Amino acid sequence: MDQIESLPMGKEITPVPTPHFPDTLHAVIWRNWDVIELPVLAEVLKGSCDEVSALAASMGLPPQRRIDASERRRNYMTILRRNWHLLPYAQLCQLLDWDAATMRFALEKDDFMWVKLGHCKPRCAPVHYRAPDPAAQAQARRIAALAGQYLAGDALEGPVELPFDFIQRFSHAAAQPASSPTSPGRSTDASWRMVYPYFLRYGDPLMGDGIDDIPDGYLAELADSGINAIWLQGVLNTLYAWEPAPETARDAPQRLANLNRLVERCARFGIEVIMYLNEPRDMPLPFYDQYPELAGCAPTINTKTGLPEQVALCTSTPAVQEFLRQGVRHLFEQVPALGGLFIIAYSENLTNCFSFFHGTVARACPRCQSRGPEAVTAEVCQLMEAGIRDAGSAGKFIYYVWSTPKPWLDGIIGALPASTWVLAVSEWGAPLTRGSYHGKVNEYSISAVGPGQPSLEQWALARRHGLKTAAKMQAANSWELSSIPFIPALRLVGEHLSNVTDAGVEGFMLSWTLGGSPSPNLELAKEFSRQPRPTVQQAMHNVALRRFGSIVAPHVVQAWNLLSDAFIEFPFDIQVCYFGPQSLGPANLLFDQPTGLGATMVGFPYDDLETWRGPYSREDFHQQFTRLAQRWRRGTEMMEKIHHEFPSDAVKEQWRMAEAALIHFQSTANQIQFIIVRDHDPDAARAILQQEIILARRLMELVRQDSRIGFEATNQYAYMPLDLMEKILNCQDLLSRW
Repeated sequence: MDQIESLPMGKEITPVPTPHFPDTLHAVIWRNWDVIELPVLAEVLKGSCDEVSALAASMGLPPQRRIDASERRRNYMTILRRNWHLLPYAQLCQLLDWDAATMRFALEKDDFMWVKLGHCKPRCAPVHYRAPDPAAQAQARRIAALAGQYLAGDALEGPVELPFDFIQRFSHAAAQPASSPTSPGRSTDASWRMVYPYFLRYGDPLMGDGIDDIPDGYLAELADSGINAIWLQGVLNTLYAWEPAPETARDAPQRLANLNRLVERCARFGIEVIMYLNEPRDMPLPFYDQYPELAGCAPTINTKTGLPEQVALCTSTPAVQEFLRQGVRHLFEQVPALGGLFIIAYSENLTNCFSFFHGTVARACPRCQSRGPEAVTAEVCQLMEAGIRDAGSAGKFIYYVWSTPKPWLDGIIGALPASTWVLAVSEWGAPLTRGSYHGKVNEYSISAVGPGQPSLEQWALARRHGLKTAAKMQAANSWELSSIPFIPALRLVGEHLSNVTDAGVEGFMLSWTLGGSPSPNLELAKEFSRQPRPTVQQAMHNVALRRFGSIVAPHVVQAWNLLSDAFIEFPFDIQVCYFGPQSLGPANLLFDQPTGLGATMVGFPYDDLETWRGPYSREDFHQQFTRLAQRWRRGTEMMEKIHHEFPSDAVKEQWRMAEAALIHFQSTANQIQFIIVRDHDPDAARAILQQEIILARRLMELVRQDSRIGFEATNQYAYMPLDLMEKILNCQDLLSRW
């Protein structure tokens, strides 16, 4: 078994200081008070429950709410992020009830967790309970005074939602299909519209009771929105006992049983389940000591992750080829109503001898070098598609082009099985102008409308070979702003859907792991499958009519148009999306001195403005977020006015999402300006700190009204009310010391 000492550390960095707390002990208690049960927290800190509770009370924290033990399963990324700079691995494992092997699996396999955390672990000393000294007691009293001011006495309309209450909300929703379901898992609609389940964890979703987090009420709402497929990831060697590595499949029966249950439940609503199999997965070096003939490309050190060397399985070997075909056959035989699978041949995972070496064959093994990437990649697809057919299934086989090198595309697509759907990122390559910047879309864009020329060419190539086409796009939200369930800029989404439909595309992947919450955005996609085709404005009106009624619908459409006009100001670039602070908004802490830490992908923005801004100048970057917030405010004010004139929960939801987005955009503009002025204009910096306190306080209210705000499937809660309260402590501390 792996030992704690063997877990990856990466480059040595010092933990980020938290001077707004008396010491690290107080910080640990604060950041875990709403996510870890008191007995567990006390055990980790080697204190009694009474001692830990007393320290919490000294900071003004309320009595701990009842925390369901399942919340750790649902919220482990939040717990890790909050404690990454506070606790060593041993105590992190205690908090999560993980052993070292589970921690390693999560860091390596769970949607790039190690990368999101910065591919390094700060050197943290163990934190244990000790009685506070007089200075710590005095600072705790100051914190308690602020907590009393901001946490107590909230005059919120309606009930307060706790974290994950949205699951219960969906559970209590109508859970009956709107119409008669189709035969198992199959939709009669020629087109398909697919999302990732809104609250399904990513790493190993079929283990344990994770799929029970997908209530029938959620599936019913998806079906009513026109969604007829969901997807989730799996690893083939955990679903099928391959002779060289049977131990990886020891829990396969549980995973397959859970998958069958999910498929059967979804079928009642006319929803297919599609598996994402990124195969074959690489194996650790010791595996090849026993099976050297299966080794593919030469081993390399992954400099991005700092994790151990891995070697690809060579897909030119008969044993690996048999594994792919028989493994997929086994999957579809065991889960006969499974709707299909999609693969990415060139992803961040090492899945073949060419997968990390885009455009070159220099490091491929001799077997694959002699065959070339086109033949090797097409063969993987042929084997996996054949496995589906061997099982007697009519399930879909989808080849997701993603970052397949352009020179290889013709040879790969030309050799794909005749039943293949070719899936391409729709907006990739679409031109955009933001201020003085001119560029092209990388991915994950709502603000810049696709499709781009590369996608059009890929679809045309697929059609020349008689294959069907599909578009991957983000309809509800994107990494432009991932912490609200949908971005109410519906005209932009409608324009994209209309353009892609005009291009003859029939399949729609409407979300990666983010964007699966039922929303008017998803409902809009269904409009473009109707005949006769509506215009974008007609489609928006149809959605608004169903949701708000004939009197209110035109007003909401007008507000959606204003918000769409504003969102085209977003300074789009994939680097901005991944590394900027816009999804954390006012929850991102501020620092009076540079931390020197580099922003991490959708993890820790820190104060790394140079990475946040991507290709934009500092001035343009700040100007674009300022302009975005100014223009977005007009749409938000209109939504507020509509709600006051025609009050309803449906309209209030639109206003709440618009206002939450506005807070994130304004806070991002504030943070950019704070970093620019903190060294030379203390008056301006202080004014920004005061405004950030106001924004954090208001966002705290919105989070308590709707527990979806702040949540995203793979990162879980980016922030919760105590994170926003900590930002207030952070700003007050800076104001007091400046």
